Amino acid sequence: MTNSLTMCKLETMIYASEDGTSSVFTLNPDLQKQLDAFASQHPEVCQRKARGEAGGVTYHIRDITVKISLLIC
Repeated sequence: MTNSLTMCKLETMIYASEDGTSSVFTLNPDLQKQLDAFASQHPEVCQRKARGEAGGVTYHIRDITVKISLLIC
């Protein structure tokens, strides 16, 4: 039995704070690319904060509404 992650198993967690910021943690490489591009274009709004050992990345986003469209398997 393998423990490889498929696209259906990659998780994303979004935590919204009362101060208008959101913390987004994702293992999804496609979403990481989108958030990296967004952070490059708008560093005052989105910053990449940490990369975990398992390949997950955390981003901090402030003062915007986060809309994520995902393909559900």
